[in-house]
Amino acid sequence: MTGQITTDAKEVLEFLPTISRTKQDRHVYTLPALKTLFELQKNGKSTLRSDQILKHPRFAELCQHVRYESRTFVMNDLTECLKILTFLGVHTNSEIITVLLQLIRHQINDVTLDHIVFLSFILKKLDRTPLIEALQIALPMLLQIQIGYKLDHENVQQLVELLEFVSQHKVNDRTVMNVVSALTLHGTNLSPEQALNALKALTGFHTFLPQYDKLLQNVFAVLERDLDQVPFKMIDYVLKKVLDKNLEHYPMFYYEPFLKRCAQYTIDHNVGLINALYVLKKLNKISFLHIPLLDYIATQSDKLSLVPTSGIITIVAGFSNANYRPSNWATVKEEIARNTTITNGTIPWIRYNLELLSLDIFNPQLLAHWLDPKALDSNMARNVLVDYLQLNELGQTLRLLYSRQYQGPYPAKQYVEKSVMLLLQNNDHPLLKPLEIAFGGEEYVSTQVVTEEGHVLDHVIAFDVDGNPVKMCCPSELGSSIRLEDIRQPGNKLVAVLYLPKSCYAINVNRLRGRFMLYLKTIQALGVPTVAISPVIWSNLPESERIPFLQREAREALRQST
Repeated sequence: MTGQITTDAKEVLEFLPTISRTKQDRHVYTLPALKTLFELQKNGKSTLRSDQILKHPRFAELCQHVRYESRTFVMNDLTECLKILTFLGVHTNSEIITVLLQLIRHQINDVTLDHIVFLSFILKKLDRTPLIEALQIALPMLLQIQIGYKLDHENVQQLVELLEFVSQHKVNDRTVMNVVSALTLHGTNLSPEQALNALKALTGFHTFLPQYDKLLQNVFAVLERDLDQVPFKMIDYVLKKVLDKNLEHYPMFYYEPFLKRCAQYTIDHNVGLINALYVLKKLNKISFLHIPLLDYIATQSDKLSLVPTSGIITIVAGFSNANYRPSNWATVKEEIARNTTITNGTIPWIRYNLELLSLDIFNPQLLAHWLDPKALDSNMARNVLVDYLQLNELGQTLRLLYSRQYQGPYPAKQYVEKSVMLLLQNNDHPLLKPLEIAFGGEEYVSTQVVTEEGHVLDHVIAFDVDGNPVKMCCPSELGSSIRLEDIRQPGNKLVAVLYLPKSCYAINVNRLRGRFMLYLKTIQALGVPTVAISPVIWSNLPESERIPFLQREAREALRQST
C-alpha cells in the first residue's frame, strides 16, 4: 500500500492481512488505514457502503489493531478514531468504542478547548451510557477550569465553536462572558459562515444578557454585508432558529435588514419555488412582508400543482398577510384555487379558510367539508380559545359577504356565543377616554357593542345628519352588553372605532393583514363605517394630536360612507 493511492475501501480492507504480522507494522498502518476509509466514505468514492464495511471480516481485525495500539495514542488520535468509528456506524456499546471512551476519561486532563467542543459533538451522536453521561458532565466543568488560561483570543473559529458549546451547556456566567467578550472584540471581522454559526449560538441562550447585544449587532452587520457567500441551507436553518425565538420576549433578534437580506437572497440566487416557500413560511410566522419575494413566487405559478399541501397553505398565508395582488394575480389566483381543497385534519383550517376568503378565493366544497356539524364538533372539541374567535369571523364572513354563493352549514349558535363571551372579557380600552373627550363625553361613546352576527365592537359613536355626535341610550341593567340594534336610531349614522392589536398588522409595515381587513368589511356590510386604529400609530402620536386624529378619522369614515 505504501507509495500507491488507494481508491476504494475494499482495497484498504483486503490489504490489511499482509501488514498485520508485527507490532511495528500495526503501528505504521492502523491509523492511516482507518483515516483512508473515512475519507473514501465521506467523499462517496467507495464501492462499499458503511454497513458493508462493518460486516467485512478485515474491519473487525482493524478494530482489534486499533484497540492494541490505542494505549499509545495521544488525545488527538483517540478523538480522531472515535469520530471515524462513529461516522461508519460502529455501535456505542462495542468493545472498541468503550475502550476509546475509557482512555479519553483516563486522559481527561490532556483535553484541550478544541477537544471539548469536538468531543461534545461526537458524544451527542452516541447512545446514552453511564460512561458517556459522565464525560458529558465533565466537559463543561473542564471548560470552566481551562477558559481563563487556555482561550486563544485571536482564534475566531475556536471562539465561535466555544460560543456554540456554552449556549448549549450549563456553565457559569464568567465562562460565557469570556467567550462573548473575546469574540465581540473581533468586531465584524468574521466570515459569513462564522457569523451564521455565532447567530445560531446566540439564539440558544435562554437568558440574553445586555452584554451580548454588541456581538449580536456585529453578527447581523456581517450577514447584511456577506450573506451571498453562504449556502441556502445554512441560511434557512439559522433563519428558523432566529424566528423560533419569541420576539416579544427577545426583541433583539428582530433585525429587519437581516430578514430582508434572507428574502432577497432567495430571489437573487433563484433558489426555486420550494426553497422560496421555506423562507416565506418562516416570515409568515411573524407576519413579515417582503413583496419582491411574493412576486418571485408568483412568477412560478405554473408549478403550484407540484407544491405539497403545506406549501399551498404558506402561499395563501403569504399573500393574505400582505393583502397583496401581484400583476399576474388572475393566473396565480386560478392556480391557488385549483389546489385549495385541503382536508388534512392537522391544518389550521379556520385560519386557512379565512385567508382564502381574504383573497376572494371561494371554495364551497372546502367550506362545507370543514363546517359540516359533525366534523366541526369534532374539531372544536380540543377547546382552543382562538378557534372560537376565528370560527366566529368565518361565520360572519360567509353570512355578510358570501350569502348568495354559500349554501352550506354555518357555525352553531353555541360557538358564536362562546366567542362573544370571550371578546367581552377584554377590559383594555385605551381609546375610551380620548374618544369621550373628542366627541362630547361618556354618553356619546358606547363601548363593547355586540352585533347580531357576533361582533364585539370596541366603541360606537352616533352622528346626526349634520355630522354632529349624538347622545346614546345605554342599557340600564348593570353588566348587560349593549346591542347594536338598541343604539341604532332613524336618521343617525353609526361609526365603529376599533383598537386592533399589533398582531393584526404586518410586523415591518403598518399594513392591515388580509384576514383583518376582511373582518372590517363584515362590519361595514352591517352599514357601520369602521375606523381601525393601529397601536403603533397611536403610541407614536404626540398627546396633543391624539384627539384631533380621532375626530378626523371618524369624520372621514362617515364622509366615505355617504
